Amino acid sequence: MSDIAEVLRGLPYFADLPQGLLDQVCRESERIDVEAETTIIEEDSLSEDMFVIVDGELRVTKMGTDREVVLATLGPGEVVGEIALLDNAPRTASVTAISKSSLIRIPANAFEDLIEDSRVVRRMFRTVTSRLRGIEDTLRHEERMAALGRMAAQLMHELNNPAAAVGRSMARAEDVYVDLGDATILLSGIGDLLSRPIPVPAKPDSMDPLARSALEDGVATWLEDLGVADAWEIAPALVEDGWDLELLEETTDGLDPETATKFMRWLGLRVLASQLINEVRIAAGRISELVRVVKNYSYLDQGPVQQINPTEGIRDTLILLKHKLRGIDTVVDIEPELPAIEASGRDLNQVWTNLIDNAADAMSGSGTLTIEAGREDGAVIVRISDTGPGIDPEVTQRIFDPFFTTKAPGQGTGLGLHTVHTIVTRSGGDISVDSSSSGTTFTLSFPTVTE
Repeated sequence: MSDIAEVLRGLPYFADLPQGLLDQVCRESERIDVEAETTIIEEDSLSEDMFVIVDGELRVTKMGTDREVVLATLGPGEVVGEIALLDNAPRTASVTAISKSSLIRIPANAFEDLIEDSRVVRRMFRTVTSRLRGIEDTLRHEERMAALGRMAAQLMHELNNPAAAVGRSMARAEDVYVDLGDATILLSGIGDLLSRPIPVPAKPDSMDPLARSALEDGVATWLEDLGVADAWEIAPALVEDGWDLELLEETTDGLDPETATKFMRWLGLRVLASQLINEVRIAAGRISELVRVVKNYSYLDQGPVQQINPTEGIRDTLILLKHKLRGIDTVVDIEPELPAIEASGRDLNQVWTNLIDNAADAMSGSGTLTIEAGREDGAVIVRISDTGPGIDPEVTQRIFDPFFTTKAPGQGTGLGLHTVHTIVTRSGGDISVDSSSSGTTFTLSFPTVTE
């Protein structure tokens, strides 16, 4: 016991404790030696002891998305385990010996005696606050990196479709370009046929699939009877452009069969080439749109706090999470011309990502996601609702607590919704949750810049 008292008396936590209290703590504590890689505290275990490091080093880790995240390294004189004892909650992280270490184990009952002394409480509060800031900064960085990884994977998936469309269309356009050139040469020697007026059909806004199929079959058969090569490939392009049998017959009226055949092949190839170019334009536009969204989402080259329209970030987040939301009906009801709020756009987008991603997880790929935004009592109000099974009332009470999460180890970084709460409150806003067996709604309120 005297050895323990000597060590504790030399530490700031215990330096000026009354001798009677120090003796009482020493009687209930013990000195232990542990080998390297020995786990002292296991994440999610019950809180029973606090440890003082006499010699050696300890590593504090927390399970992240796909690996353990190192939060801190502690050395002689430092204390670990007091946070969970203060909160009377399960351990939020694991602690492992890096090397052979000597520790003093202070059990929960002795810890209760210690915190009766206000000096210990003040020192402990400062230490805990500093450590929490460091841990939160580390985990928030890890969460951003994990979110970036998920977003990059989703973005690559979204980019793959238009990029593949560009490749397919350009490969086909190359063949059509050659065929169109050949068809033009064949027509070039037939009087002024290339300058012949060509009707501009009205493109149909929509067409019943069965009616479209029947029209394509009719046009393809007519072209085939005329002797046009690749009739069954050209026919869908002509129908898509608004051509029907009556208009085609009118266009070839007065032409001899051989000329009509050459002219129809040239016309069909020209329409097909135009559509392929349009497909490339649409796909390239989709790629440009995704790049724009990513740039806006990350708020590149902008200050940490801006006057922003929060709903722009919501729309960008929905685009980036499109792959995650497949199978889920998304309803967006946003009041136009909402006033600006003052916040970190990058951090606020992390809020939308977290809440929408959680809603998608809650619905397991099937349900309705509803996002509403409008003005209420001089504030911007955003509501994000899902039709999932709801959150247990006991969980709801702790859902914004630091490091509290309902996800299993290895899913997420363990920050839960505390990060969301912190970002919203730092922006001067507020967040609340209402949950039942029919779904969950998060309501966020932000003061406006103009009101």
